[in-house]
Amino acid sequence: MLSPSSSAVILCLFAVIFPVRGDHHIDEHSVECKGNHCPKPMPDVYQKPFRPKSCVDYYVPGKSTCGIYRLFDEHGNSYPAYCDFKSEPGTAWTLVMSWANINRGLPEFRQTPFKYDAPINENSHNWYMYRQSLKRIRSLAAHSTHWRATCNYPSHGVDFTDYVRGNFKDFDIVNFLGSGVCKKVEHVNIRGHIGTHLTARFWQVNDTFTLHIDSGSGGCDFDPRAGSVSSEDNFGFYLVINPKFRCTKRKFSTTQWWFGAHL
Repeated sequence: MLSPSSSAVILCLFAVIFPVRGDHHIDEHSVECKGNHCPKPMPDVYQKPFRPKSCVDYYVPGKSTCGIYRLFDEHGNSYPAYCDFKSEPGTAWTLVMSWANINRGLPEFRQTPFKYDAPINENSHNWYMYRQSLKRIRSLAAHSTHWRATCNYPSHGVDFTDYVRGNFKDFDIVNFLGSGVCKKVEHVNIRGHIGTHLTARFWQVNDTFTLHIDSGSGGCDFDPRAGSVSSEDNFGFYLVINPKFRCTKRKFSTTQWWFGAHL
């Protein structure tokens, strides 16, 4: 049997270890502790800085608005970029390059492949003369699963007319160099010729061609030669153009290249 003094000691210890308050709130700072005996707070993940690498990081289904957003490259440098969240539900796209037909002769749009640095207006988005730097292009590619090209996005959005889309796993357009190589695409439409999950012929050569399809040539699964002009260029290069192709219909018609991902 415990003596009265022993019982009092136990009650005091119980009160220290399990303090009881009328408002049921325990003040974590009411008990002194020292050194490694103090409880360690759990790390707060929400205190980490938000450093979005692509437009995918901003996407909220049904709520995200298209426009300019701030992104960060692999070196932690921030930059503005245009994000499209609406044109293809469940997908977020970051604009990599855009130019008007009237500017097709500039080397950034005619003869410089994606893997070479040729920025133009990279910090001042516009639809008529714009290309991201190589550091940004590589950073975006590393955080994207897909790529696409569109025509006249500012006026037509995306209705899949004169359009091509593929994924980086099947066709890495940033590092590709070659002439007339059959490469797999998920969907392609040129002047009403439509193909899904097949190969199309692509060109991209340093100091010669930016990435494009020559629809005057056959040889792959996709054959858009009917209605083409000889050596017609689509989605880039544009040495030979066809006004029936939306990207080159008028002098201020535009071409866009995007990197993105499905969510």
